[in-house]
Amino acid sequence: MSERETFVRATVLGAGAIAGVAVIGLTLWGRWAWAIGFAVGALVSLGNFQLIARAVGGVAVDGGRAANTLWKGALFRFGIVGAALVVALLVFRVSLPALVAGLLITQVTMIALWLMRAMRSLT
Repeated sequence: MSERETFVRATVLGAGAIAGVAVIGLTLWGRWAWAIGFAVGALVSLGNFQLIARAVGGVAVDGGRAANTLWKGALFRFGIVGAALVVALLVFRVSLPALVAGLLITQVTMIALWLMRAMRSLT
């Protein structure tokens, strides 16, 4: 497995585990709107991350040909994510702060993994 694939896998597993624990904790605490908001945000974030990782991997393999169509995929992802977030907020009335926290979980996990890697390489 390449370094990129290892990083993508670690990010998805780490963020998924953190999100799962958070959703269970919020549910046990009785905060249903928060739990659903966090779950929706985390799922959107992880799904978007997977699509971006595949698109970037495709550009790296195919070269310039795939780069010309990369923006179309980005616009499609943006539209899908926007629609999912609007439905979650307006139809299901989830908690906005929890939704935002769920959206950030993948980025926070990536930063933590990069920091752990950097600390390991220093020793």
